[in-house]
Amino acid sequence: MSKGQAQQQSAFKQLFTEFFNLGGDFSKVSKDLKKPLKTYVKQSYPHFLVTDGYFFVQPHFTKEAVAEFHQKFPNVNIVDLHDKVIVINSWSLELRRVNSAEVFTSYANLEARLVVHSFKPNLQERLNPTRYPVNLFRDDEFKTIIQHFRHQALQQSIAKNTKQESLPDISKLSGADAAGKKTKVDGGIVKTGASK
Repeated sequence: MSKGQAQQQSAFKQLFTEFFNLGGDFSKVSKDLKKPLKTYVKQSYPHFLVTDGYFFVQPHFTKEAVAEFHQKFPNVNIVDLHDKVIVINSWSLELRRVNSAEVFTSYANLEARLVVHSFKPNLQERLNPTRYPVNLFRDDEFKTIIQHFRHQALQQSIAKNTKQESLPDISKLSGADAAGKKTKVDGGIVKTGASK
């Protein structure tokens, strides 16, 4: 199976990639991708991790989501959901600046958080994962997406904060050689490989 096929089958990678490609604006994410997410709980303690079968991410539950869960499922503890299937009905993504040395579900000090507003367990359903899911933020293609996002943000910041008139017009510049004699800027450029 090629990497392109794995990306198409990984809901998390497709979703998070689109989120970063749209500048981290969740409102611009396609409505087709905002459907409920059926996930497998890879780990519930010390970190709650869910997987789509290819990659895992750490969801962040709102107080309302936890309260609703306890109200609807009073006999089930969230920590007991390990190896179970949960359906995340209402969710969003948000971008956070974090210390990647401390937050393992981040890269280049950026974390895209899966914020869970409502979820329910499918206690009867069991999944037997066929592969070991890996951290989405350690995937080389996804790290490149984040680097591209950071580069675009830097370019936009420079363009916004740099006034055009404060930049020198290099076509009018002239330099001086070691003896103080004025030269053109391109005077030190030597063409190589030109045949006569």
